[in-house]
Amino acid sequence: MVTASKEELIEELGIHFEGLYHLPPLASRIYSILILNGYDGMTFEQLMEQTEASKSSVSTSINLLMQSGKVEYFTKPGDRKRYFRNRKNHLKLRLGNYKSLIEKEIELFGKTSDYMKAFDLKTYKENLCFTSIYMDHLKESKKILEATLVKLENAS
Repeated sequence: MVTASKEELIEELGIHFEGLYHLPPLASRIYSILILNGYDGMTFEQLMEQTEASKSSVSTSINLLMQSGKVEYFTKPGDRKRYFRNRKNHLKLRLGNYKSLIEKEIELFGKTSDYMKAFDLKTYKENLCFTSIYMDHLKESKKILEATLVKLENAS
């Protein structure tokens, strides 16, 4: 049975994942449900029941989550059903994605800054203080993410 607080958390996580991963609402809620369920997994039927969604909608959402590497399935001995759960390394994947985004931001921000320095020196100089602070922030964020990824790897 789902408590009101769990339902609220599923909704809140779902909205967060919609924005973060650009997932459809149902896929976001299924991902949230699987995270909160732990690694025991849930059957397709259990997900249909909990989300009150159609078979085709749940199937489409699960396939999307599996293709994006967020969800995996497993089987239990003597049971023909597939059980779905979030990937065991989902935190490492999330942090790896953040790191990739920051690396791309550093690259593009650097190119933009170089362009402004070469072709609009006045604007470049006017914004140098702010752009330096932002670039420092990006580089420090990247270092922190790299250190956290190392810690997660060593904890595995």
